[in-house]
Amino acid sequence: MSSTVGGRTYGGMTAEDRLVQRRESLIGAGLELFGTQGYPKVSVKRICDDAGLTQRYFYESFPDRAALLAEVYSRCVDTARHATVAAAASVFTEAGISGGAIPPELIPRVTTEALGAMIRCLADDPRRARIMMIEVVGVSPELEKLRLTAIHEWASLIVGIAVGDDAPTSHQRMAAIGLVGALTQLLVEWQMAVTDPITPEMGPELFEVEAIHAVMTDMFTSTYERIFTPS
Repeated sequence: MSSTVGGRTYGGMTAEDRLVQRRESLIGAGLELFGTQGYPKVSVKRICDDAGLTQRYFYESFPDRAALLAEVYSRCVDTARHATVAAAASVFTEAGISGGAIPPELIPRVTTEALGAMIRCLADDPRRARIMMIEVVGVSPELEKLRLTAIHEWASLIVGIAVGDDAPTSHQRMAAIGLVGALTQLLVEWQMAVTDPITPEMGPELFEVEAIHAVMTDMFTSTYERIFTPS
C-alpha cells in the first residue's frame, strides 16, 4: 500500500499527478462530447459527468467551457500536424534526403502522402474533424485567434517543406495560406455534407474525402511547381 505524507500522496499518486489525471479525463470528455454532440449542447455538468468528476474539479483545470474547447482543439491540431510531418519525413527518408528544399521530382509524392495522412487523421476520428472544422468556429475572439494562428502554422509547414531553410517570398507565403484556406473550406464542406448539407447537391456524394484528397493534391502540386520551384 502507498503511504501518505502530509496529504501529498494517495494510491501511489501525488496531488500533482491526480490534477493531471483529472485534467486529462476532462479533455477526453471534451473530445467525445464536443466531437459528437457539438459545443453549444454540452454543459460543464455533462462534461464532468462523462469524466466522472464533480464540477469543482472542472474549474480546478479550466476557467470555462471555451478554455476546454481550446485545449481539445489544440490537441486535435497537434495530432493532425504530427501525422502530416511524419508522412512527409518518411518520403524524404526513403529518398535519402536529410534537409533543404523539396526536390521537384518528389513534389507529387510528398504532397500525396502528407495530405493523405492529414485527411486520414480526421476521417479516422470524425470527432477531430468536427471540432477542428465546425465547433471551434465563432465561439469567441480568443478561439478565432487560436484557429487563425493554426492556419498560419499549417502554412508555415507548407513553406518549410517547399523552400527548406531559404527565406520565403511574400508571394510564396500568401500562396501557402491560400492552400490551407482551400483545404480547410473543403473539409468544412465535407463535415457540413455529413451533418447538414446546404442543398441536396452539396451532400456526401460530392464531398468525399478521397475526392478532397485528389483535388487538393492537384492544387498543392500545381502551386509548388508554379510558385515554389525555381525556374
